[in-house]
Amino acid sequence: MGLFSHLRDSGIVPDVFLSLNIIGSEEWWERNVRSYLFWEFGKPPDVVIEIVSPAPGNELGSKLTDYAELRIPYYVVYDPLQKLSQTVLQVFQLYGSSYIPKNDAWFADVNLGLTLWNGVFENLNGTWLRWCDADRNVIKTGDEIAAEKNAEISQKDTEISQKNAEISQKDTEISQKNAEISQKDIQIKQALLLAIEMGLKLKFGDEYVEILSEISKIDDLKLLEALAELCVNNRFSNSSDVLNG
Repeated sequence: MGLFSHLRDSGIVPDVFLSLNIIGSEEWWERNVRSYLFWEFGKPPDVVIEIVSPAPGNELGSKLTDYAELRIPYYVVYDPLQKLSQTVLQVFQLYGSSYIPKNDAWFADVNLGLTLWNGVFENLNGTWLRWCDADRNVIKTGDEIAAEKNAEISQKDTEISQKNAEISQKDTEISQKNAEISQKDIQIKQALLLAIEMGLKLKFGDEYVEILSEISKIDDLKLLEALAELCVNNRFSNSSDVLNG
């Protein structure tokens, strides 16, 4: 995108520029709006960046003058291959009508800075020039923010799965406990019925079979326990007394 300070300006195209607090066109990709017109946006960009390539680009020559004439507050020369000097990042600040070197890459007017960051970007591992905050924390890209959110969602899903697994485990333990209790109740009932059977047999002879069949339908262990005690102690005078408790 070219920068134009007035209508008959031939324009200049930086590699990167930053302009805050403006309203751009929603159809910025359309050819007729691929220009930054100072009179439409009401201001020049806040920062321009030139990336030095093997081909000569006059980054420290005519462009210093050109951007100063456009009244751009900060001018940055990024020289990753060190073609111009041993300094990878050179920063200039507008002072009067010309630029003076700046000792750091912090732009107080826009509350942003630049830093060299080592990491992976678009599947390439290397050193990258990135925007940062006052603590030199890089400003995350949209993809990085989305990746972090996805990681958080994935973490929450994992936690929920673990929670569900714990609940399932507890349910299994409760079921096992209930099964053990049920098994124990069955054993107790069998023991009580055996005691009742012995008592009835002694008291009523063959008649006990019909009585025991009715008693076997009872699931209340306390009632069975009471019947067993009565049978053992021979407290029934006849079979109807047994069934009536």
